[in-house]
Amino acid sequence: MKTKDEILREKILLGADKLFQKYGLSKTTMEDIAREAGKGKSTLYYYFKSKEEIFDAIVQQEKGRLFNQIQEEISKVPTAVEKLRTFVTIRFLRLKDISNLYNVMIEEVRDVLNQQPGDFACPYRKQYDQKEANIVKSILQYGIVTGEFRVFSESDLDMMVFVFMSAQHGLELDLIIYDKLDELLTRLNFLHEIMLSGIKK
Repeated sequence: MKTKDEILREKILLGADKLFQKYGLSKTTMEDIAREAGKGKSTLYYYFKSKEEIFDAIVQQEKGRLFNQIQEEISKVPTAVEKLRTFVTIRFLRLKDISNLYNVMIEEVRDVLNQQPGDFACPYRKQYDQKEANIVKSILQYGIVTGEFRVFSESDLDMMVFVFMSAQHGLELDLIIYDKLDELLTRLNFLHEIMLSGIKK
């Protein structure tokens, strides 16, 4: 059974989620969130130090659900090739449904365009990227064990994961900038096929 604190915290996150989706992070204030939750600002600050902390909590929840779904779907298919395809597809479909994670990407793009090269850093994205990279690496290792993929050294394996994830994120960035997100899955599948052609036995 949930405690009163847990229930109130969830109510705050739910209300903030609606506001972030409607107005974005930059235009949403702590006062807006408190009003949406039906609480005073002092109550809000008891649970969260800032709207960024609230946003981070929402993103963490959504990422948890996303990765649980990815792992569940990957476990259902037998081959490494199918696992990689499933990873790309489920990730794309789930991200399209999760507006906050896409808003993070969009905010990143805006920040990148407004900052000097080398200044950009996003703690949400770094954590998210590492977890994705671990999943891709485990699939590649599985494919080596099953004999689907050629044997690679650990350093080459890490390099492949880095190149694959960097290319994928580059596609996302460009398609967000040029408002062509509907083309993302097609482009990702093309990238995926090129990668597979280079590592299959």
